Amino acid sequence: MSKGHNKKRNVGLIYEQVIQRSSQALVEGRVDDAKVYTQFLKRHFALGSEIFKEYKLFSAIIGTHGVSEKVADRILELARTSMKDINMNKLKKEKGVLINEANQIFGKGVLFADQVEKYRALATVQTLLNEWANPGTLSVPNTARYENQLRNFMMLNEITTEVKIIDDVNDISIKMFHERFNKSYTNKLLTTQKNFLRYMILESSTPKNITNVILETKLKLLLMLESYHSQEKNDILCEKYNTVYKKIQSMDCANKDAMAKQLTMLQLIHELENDNE
Repeated sequence: MSKGHNKKRNVGLIYEQVIQRSSQALVEGRVDDAKVYTQFLKRHFALGSEIFKEYKLFSAIIGTHGVSEKVADRILELARTSMKDINMNKLKKEKGVLINEANQIFGKGVLFADQVEKYRALATVQTLLNEWANPGTLSVPNTARYENQLRNFMMLNEITTEVKIIDDVNDISIKMFHERFNKSYTNKLLTTQKNFLRYMILESSTPKNITNVILETKLKLLLMLESYHSQEKNDILCEKYNTVYKKIQSMDCANKDAMAKQLTMLQLIHELENDNE
């Protein structure tokens, strides 16, 4: 990657790194840590900040998949034009404050060493944003090459990754899903899980709204478990489905541990939907 990229000042990368740490804290039951991490994002990615403006450009590019070349080109052009609306001096200062606080919360340089999915794409976006804000950072051939890489990235269909299931998360027994589906998992978040975490951080969500979202997931999962229970002929699996059903049914969606359970429920829904295809 070009010298124009500094991962400590890559807001798209930092956002994903903090999201990973927040989700890990939730599934491990470290709710207070997760709150510290999400509040960190809320402070630095606040609506109207220059960091938030730049992050929206990351989101527009990285979140686009399966579009035509014409649409991909249009998105790149809009992102290039939108860089003119960002105050680069303010952005530099905001990033400096973010880096300092990140070092205080996570340890000096610790957060920035975390590996994330789509690192190369995130690095390419930041390198181009730097070039568009200050032409001449890159050579003309490199600018064209990086733009072509992002164009191709947006034209590809998204490949959904899976998250590793933690067997002991908050008393919800999900070991049966390992046995039932016999799949291997990665430690990456599902799109639905990332969307939930983003909703918590960037959508000015209230505790009541978050509780309602968790309740909707709970009801959807209960309906799916009811359907699978009625179709399952294996007595042992029926008993396990019933056990999980009861534990989810008794779950308090307003409890402080509910956010961690939400991530697990989204994983279970993903498992059931895939098995039904």
